[in-house]
Amino acid sequence: MTERTVRRGAASRPQPAAPDVVPPAGTTGAVLGLLHEARSGERRRRRRSALYGWYCAALLAAIWGLPPLIALAGAATDGQFDGTAAGRLPELLPAVLPALVATVVALLGARGRWHGPVQVEQAALSWLVAHPVSRRALLLPRLLASWVVTGVLGAVAGAAGGFLWHAFGVGVPALMVPAGAFCGAAVGLAGTALAARVQRGAGRSAAGPGGRRAAGGVLAVLWAVALAAGVSQSAAGDGPGLLAEVGLWSGPWGWAVLPLVAAAGGAGPAAALAGGALTVAALAVAAGFGARAAVAVPARVLREQAAVSLRVQASLYALDLRLAWAAVGSVGGGGRGVRMRGGLPAPRRAALVVAWRDATGLVRTPARLLAAMVWTGVTLLVAAAVPPSSPVTALAAVTAYVAAAQLAEPARVEAGDLRRSAALPWSTARLAVAHAVVPVAGLVLLLAAGGGATVLLGGPAGAVVPLLLSVPALVGAALVSAYRGVVPPHLMIGSSTPAGDTGPFAALLWQVRGPLVGLLALVAVAAPLRGAGAGVASAVGTLLVGAAMLWWTAATARRTARGR
Repeated sequence: MTERTVRRGAASRPQPAAPDVVPPAGTTGAVLGLLHEARSGERRRRRRSALYGWYCAALLAAIWGLPPLIALAGAATDGQFDGTAAGRLPELLPAVLPALVATVVALLGARGRWHGPVQVEQAALSWLVAHPVSRRALLLPRLLASWVVTGVLGAVAGAAGGFLWHAFGVGVPALMVPAGAFCGAAVGLAGTALAARVQRGAGRSAAGPGGRRAAGGVLAVLWAVALAAGVSQSAAGDGPGLLAEVGLWSGPWGWAVLPLVAAAGGAGPAAALAGGALTVAALAVAAGFGARAAVAVPARVLREQAAVSLRVQASLYALDLRLAWAAVGSVGGGGRGVRMRGGLPAPRRAALVVAWRDATGLVRTPARLLAAMVWTGVTLLVAAAVPPSSPVTALAAVTAYVAAAQLAEPARVEAGDLRRSAALPWSTARLAVAHAVVPVAGLVLLLAAGGGATVLLGGPAGAVVPLLLSVPALVGAALVSAYRGVVPPHLMIGSSTPAGDTGPFAALLWQVRGPLVGLLALVAVAAPLRGAGAGVASAVGTLLVGAAMLWWTAATARRTARGR
């Protein structure tokens, strides 16, 4: 084949339009106008389907969301929160909200790796992206639609949060609800702009992990400040302290919270106005960066994310969450988050091979370690803020389970492909139990270090000791979930009831049976986690629950291996 033939063949194929090449405006307008007219029927059908979906979502939210909000407001009016653990939450929220806002924005931005705000349907991908059509006219309306959706959802969630904060006896609804809506809308808009930047960077094969590391460092610092502020404020108990003020003025994540804090009485009107103005300015800058990034998203990324979105939707329809996570992890060469090179020295004893592999896997994926640290910090905040006599202490066990699930990620990866451990001379049940060594040791270390820091800062130890005893049970619950396998088909065949078919609910309960049983057993046995007094029987019962969960892990792993 001659060079002239190769050039002629390459010229005959449609080439993607470069982001900086602007086609003639008349061509773009004529093409988009023709397609708009030709697809009017399909567009009306999709619009009716979307409106019906939004109607169903609004109806479910009104049925399941409004009654609890009304009940909380009634309880606050009757003074039922006075003197309980809930009465201390308004004092702690100014310290925690900046870190929480930054975390939500980072999570919304991370979604851009597999489902960015610029989503193009298959027809446009096949016929428009590869031809000289203005990418700005094609992609910016998609970004604007994503901004509208996330902004509205964020405003609704923020308004509900402001109303809940008022339910604890703070502020008035006329100020709390609009301030919460403003904060939530800002979070949604900023997260969408960040997702556009992430979506554009997903097409760079040589892109480094500097941005993700910087975001992880900011989140770690914010949560450390929140933990220190919550502990010191819990000990002092007299309004927002210096560390809380630092978090509120440290960046856009705190500026958006200032109007809400001011409406709650924790800041003055000047702080609310300054925070609102700074937030609007930051959103304007983020919108500019997001719009430029959306126009420059590579066509390859658009095609890849469209295919991954279809796979995730199919997995969710089949109620197979593991397959959905696998589809998300396949973007960009597999694996989610930053992967680092290197590892730990190889062990000299064969019995430590599994623990060495798990520890090496966690070291190479620092995002999991960071998530475990963040959730451990949340656990310690709950333990320090809630009085030992309150049943709300059980919430600390839930957040501690989430931290344990992050540390048990290597077991989940190996359970998804048993060929990884096929060369090891041990049974699947023994391997499953061996995977508990690193999560147990890591979570005990994090809780002990955080509890010690809490005590040194003058805060109460709270439920740290019962949580330390609960670590084997929490890790066992995470391992049961890791080795659960595929949903049995017979569970999807439910029975018709006035509330609907029972199949999907049975499948969901089957997937969460590990943490559900483990947490319920812990709350029932561990007396300090439900607000009762501690004792030897409670400690022994907690350890027995841990042993039972590890036994269940081995049985689940054995059954899953036989099913394959």
